[in-house]
Amino acid sequence: STQMIIGATPETDFQIINVAESLYKKFELKRVFYSALIHVNEDEHLPARTGDGPPLLREHRLYQADWLLRFYGFRADELLDEKRPNFNVLLDPKEDWALRHLEFFPVEINRADYQVLLRVPGIGVKSAQRIVKARRNGNLRFEDLKRIGVVLKRALYFITCRGKTMYPIRIEEDF
Repeated sequence: STQMIIGATPETDFQIINVAESLYKKFELKRVFYSALIHVNEDEHLPARTGDGPPLLREHRLYQADWLLRFYGFRADELLDEKRPNFNVLLDPKEDWALRHLEFFPVEINRADYQVLLRVPGIGVKSAQRIVKARRNGNLRFEDLKRIGVVLKRALYFITCRGKTMYPIRIEEDF
C-alpha cells in the first residue's frame, strides 16, 4: 500500500487518480490511502495554504473514486479528464459519471448484466450480486430491490423494473 497527501502539491484529482490506477495495475498494490494535508506550522518551505482547513471532502471523493477503480470496473479516464480535472463536490463520482452518460440509462434491472448494474448509482457490489442471484427466481420489482439493499433514492432515476420506472421521471441531467 501507499499513501498520498492531498493538497500538499497542486496536482488535480485527475492526476492523482491516474497515479493510483497505475499503481494498482503496474505494481499490484492492494490499497492507496489519501490524507488531506493539515498544516502544523507556517514554515516558508511548506506549500502555501489554499483554504481554511484540510480538503476533507476532496479526500472523501478520491476514496470514492478509488473504490470505483478497485471494485466497480471503472477506469480513471472515465471518471475525469483534462477538461474536467477535479471531482464535483456536490455529487459522488459514480453519480457524476452517470449524469454525464445518460445514454446508458435507464437500465432494466431484470436483464442487465452484473457489470452494467455496477454502473448504476445506488447499486453496490453486494446489491448487484444479490440482484443477479434473485433474478433466477423470477422478475424483480422495486420492493424486492429495497429488500436486497439497493439505495432506491439514488437508483430510481437510472433503472426500470419490468420496463417501468418507479415514478414518472425524465432521464435528463437537470431533472
